[in-house]
Amino acid sequence: MAGQRVPDLDDRLIARRVLGERTRVFTDRSVAGALTSPLGTLLLAWVGAAASGWLVALAWLSLINAVEVAIVVLGMRYRRSARRNEEAQRWARYQIVCAGLVGLAWGSSVWFFWADGYYLLYLLNLTVLVGVSGVCMIIMSAFRGATLMFSIGILLPPLVQLAYVDNPYVLQIAAGLLVLFAVQIRYAREVEQELHRELTHSVRNAALVMQLSTARLELHENHAQLEAKNAQLQSALARLNEVVTHDMLTGAFSRRHIFEQLEQQVSIRQRHGATACIMMFDLDNFKSINDRYGHPVGDRALQTVVNTVKAQLRDGDLLARVGGEEFLVLLPMTTGDAAFVLADRLRGLLSETVMHEPAGKIALPASFGVAELSAGEDVATWFKRVDDALYLAKARGRNATVQAPPLLRLAG
Repeated sequence: MAGQRVPDLDDRLIARRVLGERTRVFTDRSVAGALTSPLGTLLLAWVGAAASGWLVALAWLSLINAVEVAIVVLGMRYRRSARRNEEAQRWARYQIVCAGLVGLAWGSSVWFFWADGYYLLYLLNLTVLVGVSGVCMIIMSAFRGATLMFSIGILLPPLVQLAYVDNPYVLQIAAGLLVLFAVQIRYAREVEQELHRELTHSVRNAALVMQLSTARLELHENHAQLEAKNAQLQSALARLNEVVTHDMLTGAFSRRHIFEQLEQQVSIRQRHGATACIMMFDLDNFKSINDRYGHPVGDRALQTVVNTVKAQLRDGDLLARVGGEEFLVLLPMTTGDAAFVLADRLRGLLSETVMHEPAGKIALPASFGVAELSAGEDVATWFKRVDDALYLAKARGRNATVQAPPLLRLAG
């Protein structure tokens, strides 16, 4: 264990692990449901045989059991797969398709076991389908798509049948099925979100526990080199903080970090009345750079822009990358007019900046929007105003600077 690598708390890695856990839960529940489904299918076949005969009942049993067997086989293959975590999304798609098929097999029972005059048996059949649908909500709660496919499969055949057979309860049954479908989809969304939150917390906690356990073991095994290990730990923490707060390509701050700083500026504005501005800009022809010269050149263009803008900012100003070629600058203790002057100067500077590449010279013009924080304004409104100003600059022909009008609202 001493040489075991401590897993990084990377959001994409966490997301992949959570997807793997969701697929595992879904697969285990689906296999368990398939193994217990004969109780329900035999009951429904026994009831339906009274209206359609045992040959029809056996035909329906063969159909639905074939789907259930496919689910079990698929689940067993997933459990034995050496790459089940890496291929979790593919396995989940298979199970979702099977969910739709098994729902369709259950729903088709109304066609197999229909006979004029057997309304009581028909209603009993629908009751069984409603019960099965409710149970399967728990089985398929890991993926809302599975619930959707299953619900469509189990409810569509009865709805289609109502249009072709003489049934005195057409309107009541159709309305009930549609209400059931709406309730299931709403409930599926809530259950999926709750399960996702629980699994995310579990995976993150497991990663943290593994980090802690591995760190402790390494400290005990390398007690003689404690000072060196401490230095490595500090370096690792610094890198982790760098990943969280900075964009790895350009070195600018991350979107998450800049928005945390915006929240602080709003609080300072409310408590002390200190002014602040933000300016947002993006490259006017970035897509054409990527398309014509390739992404490596596009990356260098972004780095050039960041370095150029950084050189013109004060120590307390913050530059962050908030999108592909979109950047946001926080200017504390700055009025809107002063921010506009700076933004227009940066626009002019970038319009004169040229990258010399083997494929040719590349210009880097940009459009700017500026917005001063108003009294009583929140971050979302502040950001929307600067985004609207940038959009207006684009609409004016690009390579332009637009200042957002102040928000006419009293503080508090």
